[in-house]
Amino acid sequence: MSRRTIVVDFDGTVTQEDLLDTIASRFGDPVVYQEVEDGLHEGHMPLREVITREFEPVTRSLEEIVEWELENVSIRPGFRELVELAKERGWRFVIVSSGFHELIEPILEHERVDVELHANRVDPRPDGWRVLWQYDETCDSCGESCKRSIVQEFAGDDELVYVGDGFSDRCAAEASDRVFATKGLATYLDERGIAYDRFDDFHDVARGLAS
Repeated sequence: MSRRTIVVDFDGTVTQEDLLDTIASRFGDPVVYQEVEDGLHEGHMPLREVITREFEPVTRSLEEIVEWELENVSIRPGFRELVELAKERGWRFVIVSSGFHELIEPILEHERVDVELHANRVDPRPDGWRVLWQYDETCDSCGESCKRSIVQEFAGDDELVYVGDGFSDRCAAEASDRVFATKGLATYLDERGIAYDRFDDFHDVARGLAS
């Protein structure tokens, strides 16, 4: 498919573990982190409020956090190979994240991967990080500030493929033609009877797309 677009989540998808969660709990306030995570999964706190509150107690410098993440990040196997496959086939490859450019770009540079990136931004103030939201405040489908508005920009392509793992991927996945899912996103789609391909690494995704 010459106009296939592959949209990939970052935290917990490109990375093995959700770095956004890890940074918020490790460098922020673990009590606040657990409170808002419980609120998210119990359904009475929107993701936008969760991320905002999780990062308000983070007071470390951006340089310190980036240094830590580069020493500790684990990339899901096959990521670079999938990017190369997309380039060879002429497919558009896009990362769409609820995280921050300032934390994602250093990892992509470290991995020597150059791809299109859509994410939020952050002002890493010494009195607490402030999230600078880049997505619409509310989605017509889910009512939250979500990735669907970005994903829908690619809806005119021959096939829109979404690859993700978690809560922030739900609405965007539902707006896609084909979904590769793992962890929480897979559970969510199972519960709703929505078809998807399960993956453990990006080699699984590459095989699925190349077949």
